[in-house]
Amino acid sequence: MPIIKIDEIPLSLYIHLPWCEKKCPYCDFNSHTRYDDSFFEEYINLLISELETWSLVFIKRGISTIYFGGGTPNLFPLVLIKKLLDKITKYLKADNDTEITFEMNPGNSELANTSRHYLNGLKKCGVNRISVGVQSFNNECLEAIGRTHDSKDIYSFLTELFDVFSNVNIDLMFGLPGQTKKMLESDLNSLSNFSPAHISYYQLTIEPNTLFYTKRPKLPSEEAIWRMQELIKNFLIFDYRKYEISAYKKNNFSCCHNLNYWRFGDYIGIGAGAHSKISRLGFVERRSNISNPELYMQKMRLKNETHYNVKMPAGEELLFEYILNITRLREGFLKSDFEIRTGLKFNNYEAKFISAIERGLLKQCEKRFYPTELGFNYLTDLQSLFLPN
Repeated sequence: MPIIKIDEIPLSLYIHLPWCEKKCPYCDFNSHTRYDDSFFEEYINLLISELETWSLVFIKRGISTIYFGGGTPNLFPLVLIKKLLDKITKYLKADNDTEITFEMNPGNSELANTSRHYLNGLKKCGVNRISVGVQSFNNECLEAIGRTHDSKDIYSFLTELFDVFSNVNIDLMFGLPGQTKKMLESDLNSLSNFSPAHISYYQLTIEPNTLFYTKRPKLPSEEAIWRMQELIKNFLIFDYRKYEISAYKKNNFSCCHNLNYWRFGDYIGIGAGAHSKISRLGFVERRSNISNPELYMQKMRLKNETHYNVKMPAGEELLFEYILNITRLREGFLKSDFEIRTGLKFNNYEAKFISAIERGLLKQCEKRFYPTELGFNYLTDLQSLFLPN
C-alpha cells in the first residue's frame, strides 16, 4: 500500500478570531457576540503560544497560505494583527509571495476598524488578499438576514478597499427571505460596478443551532432558487470562471487557501474552534480546538489540552473524505495526487470510480478524473457513491 508523501503536501495556516458585533440569525460558524475588547490582546498572546507549539512540529515545512477568519477579524486592533503576523513569520517558514487573506465586514461602527488607515496597515503587515462579507447590496435583504451594515456602508467600504487592494473576494448570498429575481439582478449589477477578482456566491441554507432554525423565515420557492442560480451563472459567465461549487474567479485569482482544503492539503488551525488536518505516516490526524472562546482561553492559560484528536487510518473513510473535498473543484484530480495525499492504492477502489462514470457523474480523461456537469449539479449524489460500506 502506498504511504502518504508528507513532503509533497502543502501546508496552510488558519487563524480564528471568533467575535462579531452581532450574531447573524443564519450563521452556524463558531462566532460569538463581542462584549468586552479587553481580552483581545490576551487572546492574540494565547494564539502565539499555540503557534509556537505547532512550530516545533513543523520546523521543516513551509506555510503556503495564511487565512484570518471569524467572526469579524477587523474588530481586532491593527497593532495586534501585526504582532501575530510578526510571530508567524518568526515561527513558521513563509515566502514573500505567500497568500495572506483577511476577512472583513463592512460597517459604520468606529470599532469595526474599516478605515483607510486600517486597510493600509493590513497591507503594510503583508496581507495581500481581502474577503468581504457583503451578502447583499439590498437593504431589505440585509435587514432580513440580520446584518449590521446597510448598502451605504457597503459602497463606502468597498470604494476605499479597492483603492488599496486588488485581490478582493466578495461574499454574496441568494435565496434570502423576501428576495426576488429583480433584487438579485440589482445585486449582480452592483457587484459589476466593483468587478472583484473573486466572488463566493452561496445559497442561504437553514442550519441547526441558528436562530433561523427555531424561527424559520419564509424563503423563495425551489423553482425561484433554481432561476436565481441560472441568473447568477449566466451573468458571471463572461468575466469569471466557476472553478469551485460556490466560487468564481478572474484569471488566476483563485483562493489558494481554499484550494489547499479542496485538494486535501494539510492545514494548522489556531484559536477557539479552529480545525487542523495533518498527514502522518499511514493515517490522517484531525484536530479540533474547543469552540467556546472563554473555555479555550482558560485552558490555554493553564497550559491544559485545548483540542480533540481523531485518527483516520487509510481506508474507505479516508477515500470518502478525499472525494468530499476534491469533487468541489472542476479541475478534477490525478490518480497520482490521490495516492500521494491519501496513501491509498487507487486500483483498490477503482470500482467506485467506474460506477460514478457509468452514472454520468464523473468522467475520465487519461489519468485525470473530473465531475461532469451533471455531477457538479448533483454533487451530493456523486459523493454518496463513495460512502464507506
